[in-house]
Amino acid sequence: MQNGSYDADVIIIGGGPAGSALGTLLARDGHRALIIEKDIHPRDHVGESLTPSTNLVFDRLGFLDKMDDAGFVHKPGSAWTSPRAPLWKFIEIWLFQYPMPGNPRPYTYSVERDVMDTMLLRHAHESGAKVLQGVNVRKLLFEGDRVVGVRAQVADGWERDLHAKLVVDASGRRCFVATQMGLKHKDPNFNQFCIYSWFEGVQRPPERFDGFSLFYFLGLDKGWSWMLPLRNDIYSMGVVVDKSDFQKTGKSHEEFFYGMVRRNRTFTYAMKDANRIRPWWIEGDYSYKVDRFAGPGWLLIGDALRFVDPIFSSGVDVALFSSLYAYETILEAWKTGQEKVAFDRYEARLETGVDIWYDMIETFYKLQNLLSRYATRPGWREHIVRALQGNPYLPETQERAGVLLAAMHESYEKVMSDPNNLMRPWTFDPIRSKTLDWDERAESLLPPCPVCGGKVEFRNNRELLVCTQCGLESPTGPERPAGKAIVA
Repeated sequence: MQNGSYDADVIIIGGGPAGSALGTLLARDGHRALIIEKDIHPRDHVGESLTPSTNLVFDRLGFLDKMDDAGFVHKPGSAWTSPRAPLWKFIEIWLFQYPMPGNPRPYTYSVERDVMDTMLLRHAHESGAKVLQGVNVRKLLFEGDRVVGVRAQVADGWERDLHAKLVVDASGRRCFVATQMGLKHKDPNFNQFCIYSWFEGVQRPPERFDGFSLFYFLGLDKGWSWMLPLRNDIYSMGVVVDKSDFQKTGKSHEEFFYGMVRRNRTFTYAMKDANRIRPWWIEGDYSYKVDRFAGPGWLLIGDALRFVDPIFSSGVDVALFSSLYAYETILEAWKTGQEKVAFDRYEARLETGVDIWYDMIETFYKLQNLLSRYATRPGWREHIVRALQGNPYLPETQERAGVLLAAMHESYEKVMSDPNNLMRPWTFDPIRSKTLDWDERAESLLPPCPVCGGKVEFRNNRELLVCTQCGLESPTGPERPAGKAIVA
């Protein structure tokens, strides 16, 4: 196809942070960028706290002053607390304790994503990118094995083929390109369920934690909750658990959410006078991986290339840095004519970075207490802070993260090899801990129902735990040989 017949140099599928950032960078450099967004902004999206590293890309986009002008909450750090900790007693991470080179702000932000995403898309338009909203990309167009454009639909029966030198997928968890090419696969290690909403009347934490993202652990190995301050004294509050834990309850979304709130002392206090002002948002089965990030005529950026879990606020970090590196890769490919070489380098760089995010998240879910242990050890605190600052795509960042993760993995193996170690998962649960066997005394040690607090009984003939109050049924965990030992 001749250059004159192209509708754009680059077609970008999706107008979220990734697509808007790439469109801005290309347009500012004089290239024709066409962003095709299926929704009309603003669109509903969960409130989100950002990593400090995103300041670097916002600054590169000429967008950072707009973030401040919008009045988004300034976030200086993150903190978390255990279920029975004293009120407002947190482990604190001040994210700018160790300055990031070139970072122009001593804070990051907590944002309403519908507002920020709309601002970013408008900024792309103002920078020279062409933006189409309410337009749905139906299919990729090929010449041989090369992607050469897309078929776009404005309304039923009205479609048009659009051609470009390159198509970039920024469609988020829709994963348009990976889905069409059969490259997307559900992550077998994660099966989360998330419920969240916005609230007024939440109890404000002590002044020391103004702007902090606060996290409440729930006494569940794969459960946690968040409290993010937004503008106008509104808070985003959410709960993440293993999907099977929610399915076993048989509870409504509201009953389940408040049941989780009651599992943490400070969370309960913070929510005592809270009033929900938005509908419940529900998400599940959202973790996946993609086999390839690039190919002839196409690239993936943002959530379109991978998504795991929101615990470390990695989503916008991946979106912005993948857009920046995709921009640099596109220019290199056009300059050298060596597209595959440039694309392979891009894929290796992004894969290494998102694998670090993945490894951190997986390690957190294996043993939540490890995060607290390393964050409170002076020799490791800087490693934790640096890891949570984001941008794990630089060699020095990767080297530091590798040292931290290797040490945490070693600690995990030591914990799991010692049956008496109190940091083991389910140490205080005689059913789910692998160190315990059954006898007639085991039932007296059962913890209360995680949903309603009722008494739990062991039904030996059914190999189930059953709550006598709400009827919650759950398996007893790994099979164990008969025996009298209660503790190892």
